[in-house]
Amino acid sequence: MTDETWLDEAAAQFRVTDDALRQGMLRFEEEMALGLRQPAASSLYMEPCYVDLPTGRERGRAVTLDFGGTNARAALVELAADGCHVRGEVRRPLRAPGAYDVTRAETAEALFDFLADLVREALARGGARSEEPLPLGHTFSFGTRQRRFGDARLIAWSKEIAVPGVEGAYVNEQLRAALVRAGLANVMPTAILNDTAAVLLAAAFRAPGTAIAAIYATGFNSCYLETFGGRRPPMVYNIESGSFRHFPQNPYDRQLDTASAKPGAQRLEKMISGRYLGELLTRVLREGLHDAALPPLTAEMVGEAAQGTLAALPGGRPLPSAASLATLARALIRRSARLAAMTLAAVLRHRAAADRQPRIAPQTLAVDGAVFAHMPGVAATMQETLALLLGEETAQGISLRLVRDASGRGAAIAGILGAGERDE
Repeated sequence: MTDETWLDEAAAQFRVTDDALRQGMLRFEEEMALGLRQPAASSLYMEPCYVDLPTGRERGRAVTLDFGGTNARAALVELAADGCHVRGEVRRPLRAPGAYDVTRAETAEALFDFLADLVREALARGGARSEEPLPLGHTFSFGTRQRRFGDARLIAWSKEIAVPGVEGAYVNEQLRAALVRAGLANVMPTAILNDTAAVLLAAAFRAPGTAIAAIYATGFNSCYLETFGGRRPPMVYNIESGSFRHFPQNPYDRQLDTASAKPGAQRLEKMISGRYLGELLTRVLREGLHDAALPPLTAEMVGEAAQGTLAALPGGRPLPSAASLATLARALIRRSARLAAMTLAAVLRHRAAADRQPRIAPQTLAVDGAVFAHMPGVAATMQETLALLLGEETAQGISLRLVRDASGRGAAIAGILGAGERDE
């Protein structure tokens, strides 16, 4: 069997039919409705965030903490009439080879002390006074159960993070204890929200009317403003789109899922997000090249392979057929973008149905994340897929707008809103 044959056959495994996308969209929409009625019965978490969209008039200083799948970032942020100003910012990777790996910290205290130290350094850089009371907005990009805006319990780790003592516990409660240990009793965590919800707050702060947002990076998720058809006050909902499990897996998906830290969890995310694109390609190449020791490829390498600019495989191994490798990489990326758009089409349909709108209104969807911003062909494929699923005329009114580094601004807005916390 030639290089071209096995690579082309593997690429075929990652192609999804238009009908499968339509069926997936309808099932995703059904799971959203089910999750609102019976959360335990749906694969989607459909978690209320206990916050409405901002007015755009929020003002003040807040600490922001962004804890995602690759980095942690803290900053001192000021919301003023002339915009959002970052006064001090510190970013650290969660893994530093040969130095530390907080994704495998032995205790919850070790993880939260790492985050508190990040906050302390950001405040020092921002020139904050030690006695200044400061609210903290915490973007926490993992599935939680939330009963108030100020804190939430972690349901389960994802993105291959496994730190004991956090699942089932209140996240901001543990962060507050770490801040006190770090001598930062003046910093009070007043809000916790998913990074996707933070993107939505930031986008709506700048562009009123924005009601749907997505993160398309290391992980994949979306959120939206649920209006309840006017029967209840509007509220932002975190969908946890990556947890959708009703889309067919191919053999490589099943292998990856089985070998992951949480088999069966976040099944759709494992088919879409940047955390897993490189691993999927690695699995195909290890099998086809009969090279179980091939070092893992990154999402960036998948993008390079798709464009024909990848010079060699990791470890200096020679490339197989460059043209067929490009075909395979493009198939991986295209499937990822089509599935991401499928979920957003379902959210658009859900909101229109809830408001009894005869058609989906023109609107902007805010998207943050490196895969959307940099992976070749993703944005165009998503727009093409929305046209397929919603119709050309409707899709012409839907704009996917890149918002960069929005979660920090959203966290500041959340922290300020949380200082006058609105629970339900």
